[in-house]
Amino acid sequence: MSPKPTNCAGCGKLFLNPGTGKYCPACKQKHEKQMDEIAAYVRDNPRSSVDEICTALEVKKSLVIDMLRSGRLEEININIKYPCAACGKKISHGRYCKACGKKITGEIAASLRRVRKNAENQKIKKGVYSKDQWMDN
Repeated sequence: MSPKPTNCAGCGKLFLNPGTGKYCPACKQKHEKQMDEIAAYVRDNPRSSVDEICTALEVKKSLVIDMLRSGRLEEININIKYPCAACGKKISHGRYCKACGKKITGEIAASLRRVRKNAENQKIKKGVYSKDQWMDN
């Protein structure tokens, strides 16, 4: 796969992205360093909140939450709470709380049922029509 020109999510500079992420090499290195600092801080201060981590290390709240959601801090065995992406309820893992997860799953299942039903209806309506049938309509 050939590298594609992409704007870095960190600094906005254009770089040739070989498909390894959204950051240029310089920002990727800085990003990894920040994540290592966060992991070390959380190891030393396991009861700290997301806001305390951000204040102490001067990092973006979104970075800490992304690390929690992706599971990069799970091996440290901490109990940090962050907001559910849908309702804002405090959760300790994943992107959604159980209630929102169930709701989203139900909505997806209902949409899938509607699509399948529409597809079945389309199959029933298909057929061979004569010229006279088309002219009557």
